[in-house]
Amino acid sequence: MHLSGHFRHSALSGGAPVAARGRAVRRGATLLHELHFACSDGRRARIRVTRACSFAARLRGLIGRAAPESGHGLWIEPCSAVHTFGVPEALDLVFVSACMVVQRIEAAVPPRRVRVGPGARRVLELRAGEAARIGLRAGTRLEWSRAAPTLPLAADRRQGGNR
Repeated sequence: MHLSGHFRHSALSGGAPVAARGRAVRRGATLLHELHFACSDGRRARIRVTRACSFAARLRGLIGRAAPESGHGLWIEPCSAVHTFGVPEALDLVFVSACMVVQRIEAAVPPRRVRVGPGARRVLELRAGEAARIGLRAGTRLEWSRAAPTLPLAADRRQGGNR
């Protein structure tokens, strides 16, 4: 399992999180995290993402699944290249640097294509047209929600308490 950044959890398949810092929301068996950013018109926007950090989760991605619903996406890390083979519909691919800055956006990439983001460290996959709808642009700085932890840390679970 790949452990990086402020969030650590098991694969996209829905395992329980090992530790979480920031705001996380459970939806069914999947853990969602919130990304926030400032739009060009000055308003703040957010998007809920499922994190694919394990090798298996990154490999699977959205293959054979419907595109994420509006306001949601799939965060793939580490990643600098994406294919859409086996993905049933077009996707917006947002390439993000190690500093959490959007490097570029490939809008409405149809199935059976490959896109590479030189220098990207992460990719956010969205429903086609979603990046424009929410005001996401190249140069936008993304940040994880800074709300208080909503899930117990692994050490807390072993000790039977919440801190």
